[in-house]
Amino acid sequence: MNRKDEPLSPDASFQHLRLSMVGDIALVEIHTKDFQGPKAGKELGYELATVLAQDWACRIVVDFHRTSFMSSSGFAALFKLVNQARASGRQVKFCAMVKGVMTGAAVVGLTKIVEVHEDRAGALKAFATM
Repeated sequence: MNRKDEPLSPDASFQHLRLSMVGDIALVEIHTKDFQGPKAGKELGYELATVLAQDWACRIVVDFHRTSFMSSSGFAALFKLVNQARASGRQVKFCAMVKGVMTGAAVVGLTKIVEVHEDRAGALKAFATM
């Protein structure tokens, strides 16, 4: 895996993420079903930070349709992504959270700081209206 400060192609492979580009929007699909424990949360955080550090990742949609469980350390990684994106002038939107993950995101307050859309199309469209 590339270090955070090395250029990364949008088709790079990760343990927990799958990347692609939709126009100028970086689409980050989380393909791990269950994020349990601090190790998985730390790995997710590292991978998200690596994506965020790329010049081509100014607008990011994170798709959760494959994820059915997110631990507190996973939510911490998501908070860090959103806060770092804001600090660097980048935009992040989430989409396709299953009910349990959405409930957890609401309980920890994540839904107060990031837009969460029902599906990928809605998140991508929200960037088009900006």
